[in-house]
Amino acid sequence: MKKGVLIVIVAVALFSGLVWLNKSDSSGSNQAAKVASKPALTFTSVQKAVQNGAKFYDVRTPDEYKTGHFAAATNWSLQEMQANELPDVPKDTQLYVYCRSGNRSGQATAILEKAGFTKVTDLHGLSDVEKIGGKLITE
Repeated sequence: MKKGVLIVIVAVALFSGLVWLNKSDSSGSNQAAKVASKPALTFTSVQKAVQNGAKFYDVRTPDEYKTGHFAAATNWSLQEMQANELPDVPKDTQLYVYCRSGNRSGQATAILEKAGFTKVTDLHGLSDVEKIGGKLITE
């Protein structure tokens, strides 16, 4: 009798797990479809957003910025952000950040989001911005 009850419990648990996995998979597929329908980010769209009030920050050091940066980018180093020197803009302003490799832009994104900024897009490193159409300019 105990063996029969145990078998029923195991069977119910396995069935419940399969139902849960199937449900998770289908919702994941829906999420993938939503992401796929989102328009791809381009450098042109970033520039247009900046013209409409968004901010575009190069979070490298000032010396790195001088060696080449992207049009419309303002230098606001990660070190400044770490010192709690944050942009004086509304918290719902669209912010774009990039650095050399993507490490500092990720840190800057975390700092900005922790400070309450709600629309921060990490563009990662220089090569990632170039992939979406950005061209480095030098002073």
